[in-house]
Amino acid sequence: MADLDEIIYKADQFIVNCEFEEACHLLREYRDPPRYEILWRLANSLYYLCRDWYRTDKKRAENLIPEGFEVSSKLLEISPEKSPSHKYYAIFLGEKAGLSGPRQQILSLNNVLSHIKTAIQLDPLDPFVWYLEGAFYEKLLRLQWFEKQLVYTLNKHLVKPTPDDALRCLLKAEDIRANFFYYNQYLIGKIYFDQKEYDKARPFLLKLANLRILRTEDDRRAKEEAEKMLAKI
Repeated sequence: MADLDEIIYKADQFIVNCEFEEACHLLREYRDPPRYEILWRLANSLYYLCRDWYRTDKKRAENLIPEGFEVSSKLLEISPEKSPSHKYYAIFLGEKAGLSGPRQQILSLNNVLSHIKTAIQLDPLDPFVWYLEGAFYEKLLRLQWFEKQLVYTLNKHLVKPTPDDALRCLLKAEDIRANFFYYNQYLIGKIYFDQKEYDKARPFLLKLANLRILRTEDDRRAKEEAEKMLAKI
């Protein structure tokens, strides 16, 4: 059996280079017996691979979700005291519920947010968990009126966020580690744009529009959408 440190080193190189499919192939070989260091990296790689494929091959992306949920569930089982366990469980819980239809996805929202908040409590210096909370709020804000009626009918105690709630989380993520995830900057720019606060939106959108190295589908989408919004300002 390969040395754990060697496996982790190779996986981390793949992840840093956004070679998530290669990381998945490697880490799947060593997922049993379940070990925290292997499983969180596998959950991470499955998540980013799913995001990459979603724009180009939605069905292929959706086929990864059951595996991601299985891995993140095992991760939570063996390491409930670790922030990534709750982070990836929240992600794949929501994605798996979405495969079962809108009602199941709506019913999962409180549980998803609970695990995101637990992840933040366990590691408040992880910018990505702040992004997840901000993105969660932004998605609620984006719902149509009739969709919000259904969401809050089925979730009586679900938070009703404001744009400031979403911005607080997304800006906190940037404060912790600037440029860690271009999609985070896109959401900041988008919220400001939607609020017609164009002077605040412009710096984030310009940074994205001027990107030259695009390594993921998230990067490409962030740049494309930023360019569209700038054209309207």
